[in-house]
Amino acid sequence: MGIREMETRAREDLLGKRHDGLPKWLSWRLPVWLRVLVVVAAGAGVLAGAQWTAGAYRETVAYRQAADCRTGGGAAGSCIGREDARVADKAEVEGCSGSGSDRRCTTKHKLRLSGARRTEWLDVAGDTYDAAFRGSRAELQTWQGAIVGITVRGHTQTFPPPSEDSLWMWIAAVWLLLGLALWAGLSGLLSALVQPVSGGWAIFTLPLVLLLGNVLFGAGVGKWLLTVVLTLGVVGFTIGARRQELQKKRRWATANP
Repeated sequence: MGIREMETRAREDLLGKRHDGLPKWLSWRLPVWLRVLVVVAAGAGVLAGAQWTAGAYRETVAYRQAADCRTGGGAAGSCIGREDARVADKAEVEGCSGSGSDRRCTTKHKLRLSGARRTEWLDVAGDTYDAAFRGSRAELQTWQGAIVGITVRGHTQTFPPPSEDSLWMWIAAVWLLLGLALWAGLSGLLSALVQPVSGGWAIFTLPLVLLLGNVLFGAGVGKWLLTVVLTLGVVGFTIGARRQELQKKRRWATANP
């Protein structure tokens, strides 16, 4: 190595850059004791998350198989209950983010329901909001105290039970914790966290949740098609980004022997 190359690398060291073109701090590897601690903690999270996922799945299946309480479907909490309510009020809430040409706004539609057992605001779809008027009668379908459906002026909208929302959340958490455990056990390098494979693992959470939802509860052709497209898109993006990363490293190594 010539004097000029040595001076260049010394200058890069002072600027905090590694000799492969990445910031030098990304070359830091977790000490063994910390890696073991991360693996143990993430592994415990995976096991606990798996148990909670199984519990949420059983609750969701029980809801999907529950009968109407009015037809003798079972005790309260194990069947779909019915409640009468009135639309006491309705409101549109707009939320915006960004600025200028990047400004994006979304509108939430809410109905304030008043009945013998509850008075609360409920987020609904736009067509349900349009169908309801102040004072309209609303029939509510409930499961273990939560509203899982509403019928107002002949229009019906259903909502997933709380256990179903928890199911998807725990599946995502288990997947991400598993990735964290694998990273700490196999590498522990900070640079590995910003590689395409790590990013692809995180982004794959969405198609994974969709895929498991389709398998567990069934889905139509359209949802299966969306799941396949998302899955192939994430996998293709990850492979392409990884190839570009390897090519970039080879070019850097060639230019800086």
